[in-house]
Amino acid sequence: MASAAEDDYICPVCYDIFKVPVLLSCSHSFCKECLQQSWKTKETQECPLCRRRSSKPFPPENLTLKNLCESFLKERNEKRSSGSEEICSLHSEKLKLFCLEDKQPVCLVCRDSEKHTNHTFRPISEVLSSHKEEFNTALTSLQNKLKHGEEMKEQCDKTIQHITSQAEHTERQIKEEFEKLHQFLRDEEEAAVTALREEEEQKKQRMKEKLEEMNKHISALSHTLRDMEKMMKDNDVSFLKNFNASMERVQISQPDPRMSSGALIPVSRYLGNLPFRVGKKMLETVQHSESQQI
Repeated sequence: MASAAEDDYICPVCYDIFKVPVLLSCSHSFCKECLQQSWKTKETQECPLCRRRSSKPFPPENLTLKNLCESFLKERNEKRSSGSEEICSLHSEKLKLFCLEDKQPVCLVCRDSEKHTNHTFRPISEVLSSHKEEFNTALTSLQNKLKHGEEMKEQCDKTIQHITSQAEHTERQIKEEFEKLHQFLRDEEEAAVTALREEEEQKKQRMKEKLEEMNKHISALSHTLRDMEKMMKDNDVSFLKNFNASMERVQISQPDPRMSSGALIPVSRYLGNLPFRVGKKMLETVQHSESQQI
């Protein structure tokens, strides 16, 4: 009985295999939860199919149908676990050959069909080695890309630390220079530090964005690698079926990211001729103030 059509075990409400089927007096069966949900929206407890009113508010379980559904699910799972995916979907024959034109596993009936006229075939065992070698080459390439990405990530981390160190060191030097001056010079000091911190934040933000880009790049590479490593463990036919799609993923992988120029703080712009520039500005301010007093 469990080998009957799958439609025999489908609930008319949820269109899935019955879960706890119940039987109405009209002989129609539904999932218990599906029927209860249907009745919640209606004033009368009627059959969702024939609209006949149910004589029982709590219909009994359809144990026979429940057992049939369980047997059907068990048989279907056993077929899947026994390797039924290696059977030709068109001819129900084992996939023993590989079509070099279509680059797909085929059965003996496929070989003689019109679809494969004048095509070249090889035993799966003959093409498996070369395909796995090509696949391993692509896998190694991705592994190298991942290594490069991790190195770039580490460089980004170090650059952020260096930017912070630069900012702290430059701030100390600025403060040492301005400490020698009076209140006017303290105002200049505060302005210079503010500009420095703004540039620090801008450059750190750019590096954080670069770091986020690297994380996404590494995540994408890692995901592709996991899929490819998992694929290497699949059976031969599944491997060959998914080979082309996986190789396309490798070939369209994004190029390696690069560090942008101008990432560090231009220290000389803040420290170069600092006393002269500030002194000149102070002199101009003093002269302007004196001219207003005359």
